[in-house]
Amino acid sequence: MNKRPFSLTADLDFLYLSDGHIRVFGEILAAINRRDGLICVTGEPGIGKTIICRRLLEELGDEYHVVLVTTPPKSPQAMTETLDEAFGTTAGDSRIPVAVFDEAQHLDFRCLDHIKFLTNLEREGEKLLQIVLVGQPELAGKISHKRFTQLEQRIGAKLELGLLQKKEVWPYLNHRLSVAKLAEETRFTKGAARFLYRETEGVPRLVNRIANIAVEQAVQENKPKIGARDVKRAATKVSASRSDWKEQASPRREAPRFAFLSILLVLSAGSYFYFNAEWLFSLVPTEVSEIRPAPARPEFALKLGAFLLKEQAEEFREQLAKEDFSATVAAKDFGDGWTLYQVRLPGPYTEFEAGNIMNRLGRLGIPSVEKIPLNADKAD
Repeated sequence: MNKRPFSLTADLDFLYLSDGHIRVFGEILAAINRRDGLICVTGEPGIGKTIICRRLLEELGDEYHVVLVTTPPKSPQAMTETLDEAFGTTAGDSRIPVAVFDEAQHLDFRCLDHIKFLTNLEREGEKLLQIVLVGQPELAGKISHKRFTQLEQRIGAKLELGLLQKKEVWPYLNHRLSVAKLAEETRFTKGAARFLYRETEGVPRLVNRIANIAVEQAVQENKPKIGARDVKRAATKVSASRSDWKEQASPRREAPRFAFLSILLVLSAGSYFYFNAEWLFSLVPTEVSEIRPAPARPEFALKLGAFLLKEQAEEFREQLAKEDFSATVAAKDFGDGWTLYQVRLPGPYTEFEAGNIMNRLGRLGIPSVEKIPLNADKAD
């Protein structure tokens, strides 16, 4: 055995192109060759998106300069720096630049707006940069938002990677065994493949998790065939069913009973104090203590982002206004012609209010929000 046949890492040697993968991969190549400019590929977790990205690096020939960005940039500036580092040293290079962003569902709306700007760049009537966004289904949900209508209209190809079909699971298993040089020693039965399909719904990563344990068991026991009973035993060890990915139902609440007990407790306490009035007077202090003003509650403003260009800051502020946030842009001059433009929600907000607003911003794809105390110097 040269390699573990069902490792969870993305290894191009084990790439199995199902009918759906072949179709999507071919359409990606066709869209890049057409110079569509922007391509969007989505699919469920564990379906093979990352390995498709890596295959692109090999498949596109010398005519293209392909860069795979595996960690999504967190700001337009970071995106520009990433692309500049990748393509900035290619002056005079005639190759077509292609930027592939994996895990693109994590791009916030500032970065998606920046991609809209990048798709406007043209040379001799053709798109200067080809961009491929690859991510989970949330990416399609973000792009379909009304604020990204123009960006969505620029997408040359919208593609979706599907699950392995029932008939493809058995060839998939045998393909990986062959690559690992185990095909002569170990084989999955069709019954085992049918069970794996039912258990995983055709998600390759989940198939691998169970098959990995099943192969180890077969090698240890010197068994040439892996049947349905063997993969069932492996499945109990790794709990790899598709249901693991679904949100678990919340436990049954005991609210009515708790509410009844709470009311009973209050009524009992009220009766006791009514018939034992001396307890009420014992709760009142005999001396009136000096009344002190309550300390001021901390208040905050929220910093949402910083930009080197005023135009970007103003565009960000306008996007926030569409979501009913009244943001301001503050400039700070650092000298030598360097000015930083900061976008804020000035508040003031209590800590509770700030937390609620940060949650709303997070749902809009703006996770990096900083609370700035406004009266910390007054609290004593």
